[in-house]
Amino acid sequence: MRILSAQRWFFQKKPIKTTKKNKKDHIKQIAISLGRYIFLIAFSYILLYPLFYMVSHSFRDPTDFLDPTIEWVPKNYSISPILLAAEVMKFGTSFFNTLHIEIVSAIVQVVTCGIIAYGLARFDFRGKRLLMFVLILTILVPVHMVIIPNYLNFRYFDFLGVIGSVGKLIGKEIRPNLIDTPWTFYLPSLLGVGLKSGFFIFIYMQFFKGVPKELEEAAWIDGAGPWGTYFRIIVPSSGVAVLTVFILSVIWHWNDYYLAQMYLSKNNTLAVELNNIFYSLSAMDIGGYAPESADTAMAGCLMFISPVLIMYLFLQRKFITSIATTGIVG
Repeated sequence: MRILSAQRWFFQKKPIKTTKKNKKDHIKQIAISLGRYIFLIAFSYILLYPLFYMVSHSFRDPTDFLDPTIEWVPKNYSISPILLAAEVMKFGTSFFNTLHIEIVSAIVQVVTCGIIAYGLARFDFRGKRLLMFVLILTILVPVHMVIIPNYLNFRYFDFLGVIGSVGKLIGKEIRPNLIDTPWTFYLPSLLGVGLKSGFFIFIYMQFFKGVPKELEEAAWIDGAGPWGTYFRIIVPSSGVAVLTVFILSVIWHWNDYYLAQMYLSKNNTLAVELNNIFYSLSAMDIGGYAPESADTAMAGCLMFISPVLIMYLFLQRKFITSIATTGIVG
């Protein structure tokens, strides 16, 4: 019994004496944690301030706009800014145009960029270095520098000059005009040269290089070809890369108004309608100094970002994990 009691006394956790060094370390940890929380709260406020501002102005009555005592919380709530913004932006039509033009192009781009990246990352062939050089150029050269030749290519669409040569032989212009059609977005996405395609191909390549080659070799032994290996082995193993490219592609296509405004004059997307909202308000005799003008613009911005914001809220955890896995920096 004495031995057991001695063992219990020996193994008991002895109180640690508090020293000046321990106190300084404890105070230092508290100061660091406090500074971290202050920084995160301030940074979150800077990020969320525009959203709070949009929500505050989107649900207030126009009479509150002239009340200097109102800063954040309206005295009279109203959905008139939302209704007016929906009318001015032709929300139903422009939302449908955005879905079937921009979002479809984004989804097609996710598929085609993955196929191109797999070929560049896993196979050696003649001209690969030249293609890599062109890929880097597509990332570095902004779309504004090539918008005129691209517009002319779509205005007088031709395939390797064949259609133009036939037209010259018959003495008639037969090259189709693709402007104001969704094909101005579908074709670049199908060919891997769409909006930010070079960057997406690079993301895929960085991920594919980290996939063990043993998986592909096992598939080849089982008789799978390059296409079967890609769709049965590589794609199921590349969920994080696909999710990263999907979210970025959808967001960039959703926010794009430059290409949509250049190529589409009849089928305006939400981004174009939001960009032209003040011109539309002026056409309705609502000037820039009218109370409805600012509130309607804020309501339009809130309606524009809401679908993308909801999508990101559902996918944020997987998206952050995929960004860390694919190794995107900057």
